[in-house]
Amino acid sequence: MVANLPFGPESQLRRAYEAVDWAATPLGDPSTWPHTLRRALELVLETRFPAFIGWGPDLTMLYNQPYADVMGDKHPAGLGRPTREVWAETWDELAPLFDAALAGDALWFEDLPLTIDRSGFTEEAYFTFSYSPVRDDDGRIAGVLDVAVETTRQVQDHRRLELLSRLGDLASELQPPAELARKALDVLATAPLDLPGVDLQLPGTPTHLPAPDRALSPREVLVREDPGGHRLAWVRIPAALGGESPGVLAARLSDVVPADAAYRDFLRLVAATVGDALSAAASYEAERRRADLQQWQAQRLAGLVAVAQALPAVDSDDDVLRILGRGAAGLLGADGIVLGLLGDAGVQVLGDAGDPAAAALDAAFSGTAVVDEDPTTAAWPLWVGDRVIGALGLSWRTRRHLAAEDTDVITALAASTAQALERVRATRSERAAASAVRAMAETLQRSLLTSAPRPEHLEIAVRYSPAAEHAQVGGDWHDAFLTAAGTACLVIGDVTGHDQDAAAAMGQVRNLLRGIGYSLEVSPAAALAALDRAMRDLGVGALATGILATIEPLETSSHWRLRWSNAGHMPPLVLSPDGSVEVLRTNPDLLLGLDAEFARADHVHGLPPGATVLLFTDGLVERRGASVDDGLAWLARTAGTFAGMDPAEICDHVLELVLGHAEDDVAVLAVRVRPEPDAAVPVPS
Repeated sequence: MVANLPFGPESQLRRAYEAVDWAATPLGDPSTWPHTLRRALELVLETRFPAFIGWGPDLTMLYNQPYADVMGDKHPAGLGRPTREVWAETWDELAPLFDAALAGDALWFEDLPLTIDRSGFTEEAYFTFSYSPVRDDDGRIAGVLDVAVETTRQVQDHRRLELLSRLGDLASELQPPAELARKALDVLATAPLDLPGVDLQLPGTPTHLPAPDRALSPREVLVREDPGGHRLAWVRIPAALGGESPGVLAARLSDVVPADAAYRDFLRLVAATVGDALSAAASYEAERRRADLQQWQAQRLAGLVAVAQALPAVDSDDDVLRILGRGAAGLLGADGIVLGLLGDAGVQVLGDAGDPAAAALDAAFSGTAVVDEDPTTAAWPLWVGDRVIGALGLSWRTRRHLAAEDTDVITALAASTAQALERVRATRSERAAASAVRAMAETLQRSLLTSAPRPEHLEIAVRYSPAAEHAQVGGDWHDAFLTAAGTACLVIGDVTGHDQDAAAAMGQVRNLLRGIGYSLEVSPAAALAALDRAMRDLGVGALATGILATIEPLETSSHWRLRWSNAGHMPPLVLSPDGSVEVLRTNPDLLLGLDAEFARADHVHGLPPGATVLLFTDGLVERRGASVDDGLAWLARTAGTFAGMDPAEICDHVLELVLGHAEDDVAVLAVRVRPEPDAAVPVPS
């Protein structure tokens, strides 16, 4: 038992001090220690910061419990031993610092990197510390006081956070997934301290590291040692919106960083961030392909409508063949077209009787469509009622696979052709052809009313209901999409008219506005103004009402901002979570298509969490014998009973109220800002 020395209150540390044979150390028996050393040791033992004293020529070590925790396996053997022996692996870096302190300098270092062995292996570590000279009873410098804080975790977390931030930035770059994966690897290569080697093992991409030896479960980090003694790790790259993982992140781990929970969590975050970026790239690529497909479908439908519109006006069978020839070449890329007409005198072939398609006509006369891919020919029966009056034959010089979309077009062409041919002989066919035109226009209209996206924090629902007493062809439309920057855009509109022309014009106006809204980072008013100019310059001869709105979060607040511009349309409704309803009346601007130079206005309204915005066309509120104001008041009262419903339920309930007696088409769009817990920030005025 050592008397008169306060070796601290911690029983473990005190026992460690008392277990040392101090008489055998350069310090000698504690009873002989200088007063200054004893006092310095008392200060060290009383502080909660890691601290030690190196005393005498050998810098014999004395330290407190927090410092012992930093030493790991080096404690308790480090007590009473020379510092250069205890920290032998880092002595080349530390010796000049001790020499400077022994010469009288007070030193300070922040996040000094050291490579130490305190847990049975060599690891990187970082320390912020100060070295101060300690004098003996005679005033001479006899030792060094070190007060240190280990910052290893903070340094590692900081550099890892920087890497994750750079990886996260990739999600905003609109580029193909393969290019984004290459850029992600370039970013990962800038972190050699944590990822000395890394691969993104994606389908169809070259790899440098071996693949995992078994399937990985979600969030699992598999660690193996390669024949060279280096550790390798694998973790699945998650998909941002669920679904199947796009691949595996493979990494060679640092030899001086333990594969602890923090390291594994870092690898999971890297994989998740890469997954988010790849998902964003895949979504952009899919959206671009979808937009291209929709444009192609719209063009094909427009061409089909043009053919169907032209056919009823023909006066002869030869005119039918001429119009079909242009349509088949443009819509299907066909190289040859023939018509086989059944009559009392037998079969009459219009077109080149030597065309390969002519040989297939006989089989189609039985009422069955025939497709032969070698060489590629197609023959479709021409039905009028329950009678086959002939066949439409098409041919291609090169082999071609006819997809379902192609056969649908041929079916529509055949139907229009049969009606046109019959109309030449009877006025009854004219009505049938008009019906086909209306059906195709409705197909065009419905094909352009796409489903709503599902952005984070917003719930969007859309519905469309044709008029009860019309031909289900009109100009009402809804749209909801995300811009290139991720802003949610909401559209409701109505092209004047109730026929195929209105439906076709609606498709043009809707696609123009979607393209403008997606690519231009401008306000709703500026986007509608750009649409006005595009309609003028592209010769879109239509008038339309409409609202374009965006919903964006307010900075430093749980509330959101609705920004909209109204081109002569019904005002939006805002349904609050408490059931109150507000009609956002403004002075509506001119209709679209009237004046391309008209200065349009933006309007702004704050939205608390849980609020729902309802956009609709006039068919929802217009009734015989009642004013529009009466209809809006009815809708506001009714909507107040929908508090607590989600947007899809609100849309369904609204349409149920007018089902069967709406005098016009009805398009409805509802969007709700998802409620945030514990959000109580006032809406800015």
